[in-house]
Amino acid sequence: MELGEIYILTEERTAVLDVKSDKPQRVSLIVQDKLGTPCFEQQINLEKGSQTLQFPVEGLKPGSYFVWLHYGNLTKMVSFKVNTSKPLKPEPKKNFLLNVKFFSW
Repeated sequence: MELGEIYILTEERTAVLDVKSDKPQRVSLIVQDKLGTPCFEQQINLEKGSQTLQFPVEGLKPGSYFVWLHYGNLTKMVSFKVNTSKPLKPEPKKNFLLNVKFFSW
């Protein structure tokens, strides 16, 4: 199994991990902070080939995190950082009419 880099999608409040599996298999995905405290856990059925795994990152504080994939008797790990001091929540959508000025002749 090959693991790619983790990308954080702030609008969706999720992280994305590209995975390439050499066979169909069930994996445990576990996200932990640097102290080993679990933040998220999920069982996933992988297919053979490349696929994208997503997991939530909303509410994670700035710092380093580790993603563990356990499958069979093997484990792979990849890390990522949350660099923002703000909670990972989407910004409210702005109403474009608030910025429009109307003129009368």
